[in-house]
Amino acid sequence: MNIGLCSGRHVVYTNEREHMDYHLFHSPVDEPTNVDMHEKTCRDFINTFLLGASGGDSHYENFNLYVTGLTPLLTSFLKSWVEIQERLEMTVGDLVLWHWDTEAKQYIPQKWAVIT
Repeated sequence: MNIGLCSGRHVVYTNEREHMDYHLFHSPVDEPTNVDMHEKTCRDFINTFLLGASGGDSHYENFNLYVTGLTPLLTSFLKSWVEIQERLEMTVGDLVLWHWDTEAKQYIPQKWAVIT
């Protein structure tokens, strides 16, 4: 699953020119430093899209988060991911952060939470 952290800040495609499956936030971001609100958005996303409405196992193995700025959004997602992983004993899937390389003009991966 390809997740854009925030739409509207940059045009975000995978290196294969695929669109994002979902964007967590939309620019302009209301209250960019309201981390409680951002953490709730991230928890809701993880619970709904990654775990399914029933809270069961996800059908995704890899979660690719394309980082597009706004540090409070990224830290809110990572905090929520860790909390849910700990609760489920690390069964959600692998998380790879993708960062834009301005020289190579493509995203580079950072394996952040790989369990498989």
